[in-house]
Amino acid sequence: MFRFDKEQTVLDFNGIKIGGQPGEHPRVLGASIFYNKQEIVLDEHTGKIDKEKAEALWNRTQELYDLTGNPFFCQIISEHGEAFENYFQWFDSIDNRTPFLMDSSDPAALAHATKFVDEVGLSDRAIYNSINGSITPENIETLKNSNVNSAIVLAFNPGDGTVVGKEKVLNEGGVAGQEKSMKQIAEDCGITRPILDTAATPLGLGSAGSFRHILACKAIHGLPCGGAYHNMTVSWTWLKRWRKNGLAQIYEGKEALAEQMFHHYFGGIDGIRQAAWSSPDIGCNIIAMTLGADLIMYGPIESMEPMATTAAFCDIVLGEACKELGGEIQEENHPFYRMI
Repeated sequence: MFRFDKEQTVLDFNGIKIGGQPGEHPRVLGASIFYNKQEIVLDEHTGKIDKEKAEALWNRTQELYDLTGNPFFCQIISEHGEAFENYFQWFDSIDNRTPFLMDSSDPAALAHATKFVDEVGLSDRAIYNSINGSITPENIETLKNSNVNSAIVLAFNPGDGTVVGKEKVLNEGGVAGQEKSMKQIAEDCGITRPILDTAATPLGLGSAGSFRHILACKAIHGLPCGGAYHNMTVSWTWLKRWRKNGLAQIYEGKEALAEQMFHHYFGGIDGIRQAAWSSPDIGCNIIAMTLGADLIMYGPIESMEPMATTAAFCDIVLGEACKELGGEIQEENHPFYRMI
C-alpha cells in the first residue's frame, strides 16, 4: 500500500488507539444503536429500550473485538434530549470505558447531550457528532463551554464534493454557511481529539471525492479520518429499485429454478436480494479502509459480524504492507497477529 510523509497523529480513547500510518493500528468500527425504527427502542422520546437485547448486541461487539482486535465505538443516535440521558446512563452501566458518539440531526438534542455528559462525568468518553456547516451558534457555545474534547469534523461542502471543495470546508472560512472553517470551529471549541469525516455522498454526486479525501486528510493534516460510507449504498436508488422489483421480474414464474440455482450459495431469491445489498455495503468500506480510513461508521450495530471480519481482513493486508514499507505494527492484538 503506502506510507504518508506527514507525521500521523494517534489519538487515545481509554486505550483504543486511532490514527497513525495505515496498518499500525486496527481500524475502529462505529456501531449505530437506537437509530430510527430499531426494534429495541420502545419509546424514542424517553429513551425506553429493551435493555436485555441492547446489552446482548453490545456484548457481541466486544466478543468480536476480543476475537479480531478491531475495536468498536458506540454510536448513540437520538433526536430527543431525554432519550440521550437514558441511553448514556444505560451504556455507562454496562461499559464504563468505551468511547461513544453523540449523534443527532436535532441541534437542541445534541446541545442537551453535550451538557448532560458534563453533568454526569462522561465528557472524556463522548465524541460530538458533528462539527459541520449546519452547526448553530448555540451548539458552538455549548461545546465551547463543555469538557468534551473530541468531535467528528465533517468535510461536507454542498456546493463542491471534490477534494478541493472538502478542503475548503475544513480550512477556509465563508464556506458551507459558516464564517469560520470547520477546523477553526473545532479548535475554538477546545477539540483536541478531532476525527475528520470525509462526508460520504451518493454515487455520482461526489462519492469519488469522499474516498479520495481520505488520502488528503492523512497526507495534509495527519489526522485520523473516516466516515459513514455505507450511506452510499443506502442512497443508491437504482439498487433499491432493482432489489425490490428487478430481481422479482427476472425470476417471475421461475421460483423453482431460482431455488435450484441459488439455494446452495444464497438461500434462494431472498438471499440473492440480501447479497445484492450487502456486497456493495461491505465493498464501500473495504475501499475506505484500503485508502487509510481509521474510523468506519458502518451503520446499524446488527451488521457487526460481516464488518468485523471485513475490517480484520483489511487490517491484515495493511499490516503486512506496513511492515514491508519499513513500518511497525504498534499493537499486540492487531488482526495480523491474531488471525493468521
